[in-house]
Amino acid sequence: MDKSKTKIGIVTIHMINNYGAILQAYALNYYLNSLGYDAETIDFRTYRVAESYKLFRPIRSFMDLVRMLLFLPYQWKIYKRHQRMKGFIKDKIKLSKGVYFSNSELAQANLDYDYYICGSDQIWNTYCDNYDDAFILAFARDKGRRISYAASMGMSSIHEKLQPKFREELSGFSALSVRESNAVDVISRLSGKKTVHVMDPVFLLTDEQWKLIQNQNITIKGPYILFYAVHGEIPGMRPYVQKLSKRFNLPVVAINKNLRELQYPNKKCYDAGPAEFVSLIQGAKYVFTNSFHGSAFSILFHKKFQVYVAEPATKGTTSRIYSLLNTLGLSDRIAFMDKDPSSMDHDINWDDVNERLAPMIESSKAFLDDALRAK
Repeated sequence: MDKSKTKIGIVTIHMINNYGAILQAYALNYYLNSLGYDAETIDFRTYRVAESYKLFRPIRSFMDLVRMLLFLPYQWKIYKRHQRMKGFIKDKIKLSKGVYFSNSELAQANLDYDYYICGSDQIWNTYCDNYDDAFILAFARDKGRRISYAASMGMSSIHEKLQPKFREELSGFSALSVRESNAVDVISRLSGKKTVHVMDPVFLLTDEQWKLIQNQNITIKGPYILFYAVHGEIPGMRPYVQKLSKRFNLPVVAINKNLRELQYPNKKCYDAGPAEFVSLIQGAKYVFTNSFHGSAFSILFHKKFQVYVAEPATKGTTSRIYSLLNTLGLSDRIAFMDKDPSSMDHDINWDDVNERLAPMIESSKAFLDDALRAK
């Protein structure tokens, strides 16, 4: 098979203002092209793409006005972050020429790929307003060559109203895989087909490959704690990271803006794009986050890290974090409000982690290899 003549169209969440989404999109795109395939990410965008890059939100309350005024001094840095995000996507991810905004537009485009792959990053979170049937490749003309790679539900189930549609479409996939272990049974039951648990696309690349995309110009003098909170943070995160700072006598570098952040003397690195995000994790002494991909890159770079979650139960969007950490024997890296900050410095047996991770990565690559041989 001449791989260079095999065209692959990928559907994922890639253009949004989010480090993890962009980097997982880059990873799958890069990996497939490195194997010799002619792979491109179909430039499909939902309404949340434009929303995520807005510098100023509508002012609907007094607090909205306060937030806008307090963050005015940082607007240039936030604008620079947005430009770095878009620049990375343009320069590093091979995209389709056409831009599409709905499943119906994609269906009308009469696209012609040998294989269609959907995945990863919560594309099957059917409780999210961002969901679209394009994420189950409903538009694809050749129904027999559809593949899911590490498709993530984010939640623990598919919304009841969408289960018939998932059942109809997924039954026609040639290969199915998901990112969370608890999604295997859910998707198997819905599709009636074997579903495989694979690793997030970022694990398809080695730490050395990730180091190649770093921005070497962004440096923080001396050791530091990297603080990355997504979705407006979980209450208690900032007090906890201040305890870490005091315990280890290290500065905190924060990379996501939040009104609460202005209360603390943390270094505010609001202009970091994807390349800078990778650099900051690689250069950190410790990483404190509530992010799946913040955790993933901490693992790739062998960093001492903790993941802050709202509750001990494996429910909601925390299921993906529990799945990753449990798989790698790292469940002790989960932190709650009452956890002793000194636990951050507990040693991690990276030999054990690598022994667990290596076969998972190999089986993930094997899944793609087998799926792309199917006719």
